[in-house]
Amino acid sequence: MTEPRLLWSQEFNQVAGTAPDPEVWGRDLGDGTSHGIPGWGNNELQVYTEQNAFTNGHSLEIEAKQVTDGSQGDAYYGPVQWTSARLVTKNKMHVKYGRISIRAKVPAGVGLWPAFWMLGEPMDVQGWPLAGEIDIMEWVGKKPLEALGTLHGPGYSGDSGCGGQLTTDTPLSDDWHEFSITWKPNEITWFVDDQQYFQATPESVAPNQWVYEHPYYLLLNLAVGGNLGGPLAADLPSSSKLLVEYVRIHEFEGFGEIN
Repeated sequence: MTEPRLLWSQEFNQVAGTAPDPEVWGRDLGDGTSHGIPGWGNNELQVYTEQNAFTNGHSLEIEAKQVTDGSQGDAYYGPVQWTSARLVTKNKMHVKYGRISIRAKVPAGVGLWPAFWMLGEPMDVQGWPLAGEIDIMEWVGKKPLEALGTLHGPGYSGDSGCGGQLTTDTPLSDDWHEFSITWKPNEITWFVDDQQYFQATPESVAPNQWVYEHPYYLLLNLAVGGNLGGPLAADLPSSSKLLVEYVRIHEFEGFGEIN
């Protein structure tokens, strides 16, 4: 059998202290207010900055860092309590179909909410959720044994998203894992370490619209608190890091486009 062709990758093995490639990764900054959605639409506590994402020589680190001295100004809720980073390939790299994977180590801690996800290319025109959202990996520290994969579209967004979960024997934060989807026309399938745990087709969201036949861009972030992350544990570390070894896109059954 022919090995799937690698279409695009980010290996994050640059010299320690190197910022993610600006030709590939843009940044969402602030607390969402400038986008008209304070708290990024989910009552999240972090403010995204340029300073919280760098390589360490063999992986990318996205750091959620507590702020206690007022040095970061104000967020929608008052003095900034946390900073973090959100990387996005919008207007730089878009993908339509293929096998999309990330090898990552999520940080332990109740209140943390790392995610690797995609938004539809027509977001600026159609808005959310009509343009579509594909959550490849979400994990929250309050449910350490659960990996989440979800679709958000018109009529099935937010708490009503179409998704599934994989329950593991040990906390996902204990080790590195590969989270991935295979995406082809009319079908998206989710995996952790090549173990399938959910599949969606147009019938999964019927009678609502299936909005996954156009290009999407990637997002990678570490959120704190919010509607899904929940309240922060009293012993949550003042610094926690999402580690990412790679992001890769391969052809899948002949499908896969990069632009």
